[in-house]
Amino acid sequence: MLIEPFAGETVGSVYRRLATRNAVPMGELWTTIRHARPRLPLRTTPELVPRLVEELADLPPGFFYGRRSDRLFVRCIHTNWRHSNCPTCAPLPSAVTKCRRCTAGEPVEVRTRIGAVCARHRRWHYAGADRDLARSADFVRAERCLTGTLWERGIGPDTGELELATTLIRAGDLRQEDESHRPALECHYPEAVRLVALTTETWAERFLTNTNVGPIQVAALVEAAVNAVTGGTSHDVDAVRASFRAEGREAVIGLDRPVRFRYGRSSGLDELGRRILKFAPRVRAILLRHTDARKPPARRPRPSSRRAQR
Repeated sequence: MLIEPFAGETVGSVYRRLATRNAVPMGELWTTIRHARPRLPLRTTPELVPRLVEELADLPPGFFYGRRSDRLFVRCIHTNWRHSNCPTCAPLPSAVTKCRRCTAGEPVEVRTRIGAVCARHRRWHYAGADRDLARSADFVRAERCLTGTLWERGIGPDTGELELATTLIRAGDLRQEDESHRPALECHYPEAVRLVALTTETWAERFLTNTNVGPIQVAALVEAAVNAVTGGTSHDVDAVRASFRAEGREAVIGLDRPVRFRYGRSSGLDELGRRILKFAPRVRAILLRHTDARKPPARRPRPSSRRAQR
């Protein structure tokens, strides 16, 4: 018996559901496959034979290659270094669990353009969860931002930025310091998405890529951004956008009044800022990850005829 695949469904998910539908243990099905492919490992790893799984499930060739619309945007040579979902360079996102309401209760993993929230059923489905959302409007807005604006910057649910954002938001609360990422993300998802969106805008990218901006100024930027998205208003967010710029060897920060900090000097950070300062290099690296450009694999030059004759 065949299954009805979901768009972007992973090899492992299709294999598991196919075995379940036909009442065959996954290990036993894998043993049968190994009779035809004896070099495969003993461990059940259908990801090694995606074409064979396509045949078993009667899927069209290339089904697991994914749709271009689901790919995370990258900057690459094929689009003159602009962000795009280039079919050659853009990767598919990490596998995420799909909403149980959408799958009629079946556990399904997909690599498609979704985040952690099902906007249709107002459910939190990240990492296999299935919970109703009390603040559904905030979460749905965050989901649309993630799969829209952030996706086109190359940012997905598991590329690192959202995990960093939840860490930064929790940095001001000692009681939440040991909370794991999954429950923290569910608690702070709207704020985390807004923080990532704000700190990956063009103005922030220019500030963070300036080599004359030191870790203290990075911490000051993040401190202001966290305060604006967690307890401020849209006016406070606009003030952050307008208040950070770099001029030569000075960072000009004008949240209340223009203040110039020379590279390496103390900026009078508050407690949150001092805690953020401890991992400023990590903050900078993760927030600038989406600016990395990709080039197609370089081909090795063929040896010249003279070298070949030697």
